[in-house]
Amino acid sequence: MPILEFRLDLPGVPREAIAAFHADPRVLEWLSPPRKKVRVVERPEKIEDGALVVIEVAPFGVPIRWVSRIEEWEPPYRFVDVQVKGPFSRWRHEHVFEEGALVDRVDYEVPFALAGGRLVDLALVRPDLRRMFRFRHEAAAQRLLGKR
Repeated sequence: MPILEFRLDLPGVPREAIAAFHADPRVLEWLSPPRKKVRVVERPEKIEDGALVVIEVAPFGVPIRWVSRIEEWEPPYRFVDVQVKGPFSRWRHEHVFEEGALVDRVDYEVPFALAGGRLVDLALVRPDLRRMFRFRHEAAAQRLLGKR
């Protein structure tokens, strides 16, 4: 059961501003690396408990539909999205908003973890998640700190 944590320091940015940024339904497009070719199929008018986000991703060239649901929406402190359908056996992403910082915690499991999936996780999935969150944090910092 891997749990990864990624922290982005945002000096001087209030927690409310970080939460407001994440409350915009367009945030997924802003934070998706272009090389990932993420296509938002459906997004809610408003981020709130129960809201669904449907995206299409194509890891290794194979399109996969990923459906996430907002399970906990507690602005300006945090929110949690979980995978309803998608590439992982389990995916829970907690976004924590602190004064001057954003913390992303991802609790996930790759398919077939006990039958070789853990090696795939260590060799491919985990490094890819680290790259993705590095991109996401750079993009968030540009918008929240005004660096363009």
